[in-house]
Amino acid sequence: MAVATHRDEYGLRWNPNPPVTVAKLVTVALAAGVYTILSWLGVIGLPMGIVGVSALFVAIGFGIPFVMWFGVWGLLIGYIGSFLGAGLLSGLPFLVALPFAFVDIIQFGIPLLGYRLLASRFGVHPLGKDIYTGKGFLFFLIFGVILPNGLGALYGVSVLRAVGFVPPEAWGLAVIGWWIGNMVISAIIAPILLRTVTPIIERYGLTCHGCIT
Repeated sequence: MAVATHRDEYGLRWNPNPPVTVAKLVTVALAAGVYTILSWLGVIGLPMGIVGVSALFVAIGFGIPFVMWFGVWGLLIGYIGSFLGAGLLSGLPFLVALPFAFVDIIQFGIPLLGYRLLASRFGVHPLGKDIYTGKGFLFFLIFGVILPNGLGALYGVSVLRAVGFVPPEAWGLAVIGWWIGNMVISAIIAPILLRTVTPIIERYGLTCHGCIT
């Protein structure tokens, strides 16, 4: 009998079994609510002095595990949370919040692609269960901390600069502040959730095995 590998089990196939269930949809909806609230609280509670930007964006520490567990649903969670929580509720105009929210497509898309396409090739668990091993943490540091938050900071601050919310002379400082703050949160909170909550999410059959399952 062939033994299934993590690479076989988790990937980006279009809707493999098990199918979408009501429990999964409810879980995704709850996660979107949590991420939206955390995004809003982060921006208004720990502001950087720029509308829509938090000095320590606690939500990102939850959002990265969400996208690793729920696949493309995690991208939807990120967009909704940024559009509503870090966007409209934090004072961004509607037409600014729309493009600004794509920042989490970047910040979540990189971990999603890294873990679903590359993790197993490097001997890393695609849901980050081995996050506290040397190899597991190094992989996470690259695809869950440095790359997504750096590119997200560049995009997010650039959008805000284009519409006048960030002065040109403050662009570099804002990018660095966003990047460092998000990296700190990602490196602390996300590993704890991946190590402790992932087995529970798997046990209840709530993980997304492909794109939308």
